[in-house]
Amino acid sequence: MKKGKKYSFAKTKTKGREGKDSLVDNVREAVDDYDHCYVFDFQHFRQSKMKEVRTIFKDSRFFAGSNKVMQVALGRTSEDSYADNIYKLSPFLRGHCGLFFTNRNKKEIKDFFKNYASPEYARMNDIAESTITLDKGPLDAMQFPVPMDPYLRKLGLNTEIVRGVIHLLRDTHLCEEGKPITAEGSRLLKLLDHKLVGFKLTLTAHWSKDTGTARRIKSTEE
Repeated sequence: MKKGKKYSFAKTKTKGREGKDSLVDNVREAVDDYDHCYVFDFQHFRQSKMKEVRTIFKDSRFFAGSNKVMQVALGRTSEDSYADNIYKLSPFLRGHCGLFFTNRNKKEIKDFFKNYASPEYARMNDIAESTITLDKGPLDAMQFPVPMDPYLRKLGLNTEIVRGVIHLLRDTHLCEEGKPITAEGSRLLKLLDHKLVGFKLTLTAHWSKDTGTARRIKSTEE
């Protein structure tokens, strides 16, 4: 994911000062309406998958946008905290993250977030978690019929056609562990049906209206 890219979980979008004021107002309205607030981090964001999660939690609310604006909504100190101790969530609003408000019980929420993950095709600039190599030799004729040869060449593969079958002339790394995946690599991985990354939401902190307490959620708890 590109550095600095913003992700929106809201159904409507506004810009500039109006958008910031709207986000503050909506977050504070959620503080008033819900018993629990969670901070979550996300990896390999996919709007379609986030829509699925929102559908599962129709009775709850998700927010993402400017972390600084969400910090303003919650408060940064005990003096400007919108609700008792909710300002203690603000330090967790760093990087790719959001706020989740709900009235559902904590066990249900933790079980869902712990178990939910969706394998996805890697996109350009995603960091490869393993090295995938396409071996030299004939390619599967059903998966890569001869008319695909020009497209494969365009994606950087060194190929030739031998007796009606596309042959790869040398071993080729489609991606290398720890390195960003190229645009061509991501297309080839999708052609091979390799889902190398996963859309994942991770809870990092929780605030309870009932007790007025906020705390970090350890990875072993989630």
